[in-house]
Amino acid sequence: MNRLLGIVVGTIDYGESDRIVHLLTADDGRLTAMARGARKSKRRFVGALEAGNRLDIEVKKGKSDMVTLIRADIDHGRPHIRKSLEGITLAAYLCEFAGGLARAGQPEPRLYGLLDVGLLVLDASTEPPSRLFRLAFEAKALSFAGFTPVLDRCAICMEPLSDPVRWACGSGGAVHEHCGSGSLFSSELAVLLERARRTPLAELVDEPAPYVDEVFQVHYHWHVGRKLRSAAMLSL
Repeated sequence: MNRLLGIVVGTIDYGESDRIVHLLTADDGRLTAMARGARKSKRRFVGALEAGNRLDIEVKKGKSDMVTLIRADIDHGRPHIRKSLEGITLAAYLCEFAGGLARAGQPEPRLYGLLDVGLLVLDASTEPPSRLFRLAFEAKALSFAGFTPVLDRCAICMEPLSDPVRWACGSGGAVHEHCGSGSLFSSELAVLLERARRTPLAELVDEPAPYVDEVFQVHYHWHVGRKLRSAAMLSL
């Protein structure tokens, strides 16, 4: 039996009564657990297996990579997030973004810590946080996963950025137009996003941001190989 803290980043119904739970942990990275009887029992796992919840869990390892969830107690349930659709949607997005970048069976203390802090800040906010908060979270998560977006110089020639600038995922981030191709970007946005990447999330909750194309979502897709399903809900 192993006991650890984990944040629920996603669930999938399995069979008639079970549920597969994806968790992000500091020591074991992305963990997949089978919660047997979770959908039928009125006592086991009640209210615990919601995206964003930080759980005190006990798991049993078997022959496969999937573990069995023996016990799950809520360590922090993010109660204020669940009072609004905006909070629920953004929490689900943060969970999918960080969880999708985490490796299975490898320590991910920085991604775990970032997601925990992001959810704590979101839970403490009286209004939906600014778009810059989300962009900063994305940039930090990519950096902690080893896919740091290049924003402080041209990713190809390494010289300081000057317009016109393009965003080129294959090259690592912002590039001069004469160095590479990609979606339209700007040196001003690069400075803003690099500052946000290095700023604590709590300081960005109320800071407005100009419209920015979803460059970090594209960056995620390029490196991870799949799109973010929860991203579509952000624009509703």
